[in-house]
Amino acid sequence: MKHCSHKDWPINQLFILLATAMVILVILRYAAPLLVPFLIAVSIAIVLSPLFRYLETRHIPKILSLMLVSAVPLLLFILLAAYVGQEVHDFAANIQNLKSEFSASLQSFSRRLAALGISVTQAQWESMLQQVDLSGLIEGLASRAGNQFSNLFLILFTAAFILMESDHFSAKLRKIMSDRGQNTDEIMAFVGRVKAYFLLKVKTSLLTGLWVLAVLWFYDIPYFVLWATLAFFLNFIPVIGSILAAIPPVIVAFLDQSAVTALWVGGWYLVINTVIGNVLEPSIMGKGLGMSALVIFLSMTFWGWVFGPAGMILSVPLTMGAQFLFSRYDETRWIAFVLSDYKAPADVQTEAANQ
Repeated sequence: MKHCSHKDWPINQLFILLATAMVILVILRYAAPLLVPFLIAVSIAIVLSPLFRYLETRHIPKILSLMLVSAVPLLLFILLAAYVGQEVHDFAANIQNLKSEFSASLQSFSRRLAALGISVTQAQWESMLQQVDLSGLIEGLASRAGNQFSNLFLILFTAAFILMESDHFSAKLRKIMSDRGQNTDEIMAFVGRVKAYFLLKVKTSLLTGLWVLAVLWFYDIPYFVLWATLAFFLNFIPVIGSILAAIPPVIVAFLDQSAVTALWVGGWYLVINTVIGNVLEPSIMGKGLGMSALVIFLSMTFWGWVFGPAGMILSVPLTMGAQFLFSRYDETRWIAFVLSDYKAPADVQTEAANQ
């Protein structure tokens, strides 16, 4: 049997990699209904693990600690669903009135533009609004997210078992790595980075939601609890999440109050996202995620296509996991490098620009 030379192997390796990636992609798409609840359960377990460890250090039995920790997200979800669900129902019932008011506001705005010599007809406004169906987009996201969170008890039970087995899993992982003669420091450091990311996003998203709640309550914007809850969840989505969260309350402020109030609300959203997204999170996270902004945006799009809204929320840790896996092997280390936030030195950039 003729062996492939080292010169011929790289192109063969590339085709094998592409074929494998396509197979894995098909599997992930078809297995999404099973994988998404498990990924959500892992995320919840990571978020609740500090509280679980704290209760254990207070010499509370593990099973009682587990019951207390599991009750926290369940009670919060029930209370939030009861109040937000009512606001969602009221908003859905009032959506036609809001659309009528928005249409009337556009007519008034068109007349003002016409006085300035700018002609925009009502038909043109309606055509643009049909192309950007914001209410349909939000309704679709809510529907898909609701379907993925519908197995709430299954998710919580899975998260509880993950918490119960976390110590044993770490011991198993260390044993496997030591038997293979590999150092466990790198993988434990990666696990620590993922946990730190989740805990940071939960804290900053909670701060974002409370800040938005206070601003919208101050300006007496209708459905302010709904918009604050939306800001909390969408803050987990990188790049576009905070933008999507700001659009509905600004429109409602414009219709219910005035254009000035809408500008104030939009300005506060800009301040909140700037302070939390560009100042607070980078200062706490320190070095960063090790991925470029383009990779983060593309990963959000990719994982959203694979797993839906849950994939968009989990896009960063999922990409971090893929990057870590690629970095473990010589054949795929170049992919991890492409995903990284590497920047060429200044002299190299200058030389490339002069060519």
